[in-house]
Amino acid sequence: MPLLTGVYVTVADLIGLATAPIAKSRARRATGGHSGTLVSRMRGRGVDLDEVRLYQAGDDVRNIDWKVTARKQKPHTKIFREERERPTMLVVDQRRSMFFGSQVRLKSVAAAEVAARIAWQTLNARDRVGGVVIAESSLGILKPIRSKLNVVRLLNAIADANNQLSASILTLNPGRSSWHAVLMNLRRATPVGHRIVFISDFQGIEESDLRQLLVLQNHNEISLIHVYDPVERNLPPSGAYAVTDGSQRVTFSGGNQRNQSRYEERFEAHRTRLQDACRTRGIRFVSISTVDDISQVMFDE
Repeated sequence: MPLLTGVYVTVADLIGLATAPIAKSRARRATGGHSGTLVSRMRGRGVDLDEVRLYQAGDDVRNIDWKVTARKQKPHTKIFREERERPTMLVVDQRRSMFFGSQVRLKSVAAAEVAARIAWQTLNARDRVGGVVIAESSLGILKPIRSKLNVVRLLNAIADANNQLSASILTLNPGRSSWHAVLMNLRRATPVGHRIVFISDFQGIEESDLRQLLVLQNHNEISLIHVYDPVERNLPPSGAYAVTDGSQRVTFSGGNQRNQSRYEERFEAHRTRLQDACRTRGIRFVSISTVDDISQVMFDE
């Protein structure tokens, strides 16, 4: 299935990703005392059958598979997976800084696609799915529920926020940051044992906000997915270019080597700041661009 393109997404686009292929990932080690469907490296008496193999000394005789034993004339035993629950909260940024793109699609569209893919993948693994949708003037929260209807509600909220973005909002209230409100609400909604996936460009996140985000790792499993556009990382080659917000048009030259270096350094400083903060707390960090094939990115390993 081709990646979603353009300026906006529809809820139909996001629902259509339910059958999209995903990159294969390994079973993850479970942490904490939770119960549910995250595969653990430990084996014991659980819900799902892992394999049937030849009986070995020390195996529990209560787990002998008598049908296989009778068919193969050798004792075989059932091995079960121990499972752990991991309700997932997807924090999806659909604010004005995400309303930018230079080639295939806007960052807001890429973030919506990432969220939809993870939501369907999580539901298929029989885990609960919820989310926080950060819109330009509102904050929508859905508690994790194991149901297709709840995923559709989440995707609908993402699509609504996405379609509310427009060039006209780019000049409104430029200094406002909603990260503090997002994190305060998350702390109440996810006290312990959740997987929380942030999908954003993380523009405007202050050091105090970043510290609060990292604190969530104490009782949850955090991942950061940093979304950017190639033009945010590197200025285009030498030449004259025009940029528009839908009403105003600005022309600039990409030929100044000094400006190019400063531009690249500013982007890398922002990304390195996020990456280093995650590394110190053992938090998974992924950086993707608007032109990446998201189906080949492993978000869960």
